[in-house]
Amino acid sequence: MKLSKRGRYALRALVYLSLNSDKEKMTLSKIAKENDISTKYLEQIFSNLKRSGIVKSVAGINGGYLLARPSTDISVEDVLNAVEGDYKIEDEEISENCMVKGISKALQRLVIDRINEETGKVIKHVTLRKLADEYSNTDRDADEMYYI
Repeated sequence: MKLSKRGRYALRALVYLSLNSDKEKMTLSKIAKENDISTKYLEQIFSNLKRSGIVKSVAGINGGYLLARPSTDISVEDVLNAVEGDYKIEDEEISENCMVKGISKALQRLVIDRINEETGKVIKHVTLRKLADEYSNTDRDADEMYYI
């Protein structure tokens, strides 16, 4: 399993949105600029997020995006399902001509199923709020360079 750039960008943008949208609606151009993401790419991502009910848009001169529900109710799993579809490692394929099907079954049960189960546990329980809190608890100044 690989967390794609699309999934990472969606999560970064949503954490940023959750940190800032209580103050104001956020435009995609601002979210894109602050997170160094292409606005065009972010439009595609937010189209999926809107369709999945994770964000909502407000039209007009003071428009922008807001989370559609509280950040405590949006899990990493919700986001990945919205922008990537199924996140799981594909099941082991067993060919009809395979002479040792038990090896594939063992691989499925002991590796693939376990990875999918543990990954599912993590991404179901990590919410946007938890990511935002983790960010807030780290040294934000470490992201910025100061010159004297």
